[in-house]
Amino acid sequence: TREHGVASIPISVFYQSPPPGQRLIRLCFAKQEDTLRLAAEKLCAI
Repeated sequence: TREHGVASIPISVFYQSPPPGQRLIRLCFAKQEDTLRLAAEKLCAI
């Protein structure tokens, strides 16, 4: 979050026993289109 300016939540907080071997994150898309576009640009740059 601090390094790239995009927040995410580890999917493991939604599971009592997370699926083994899966590396997932949860992103919120309830944002303005400009905000989503900027976030996508930041994620693509990683």
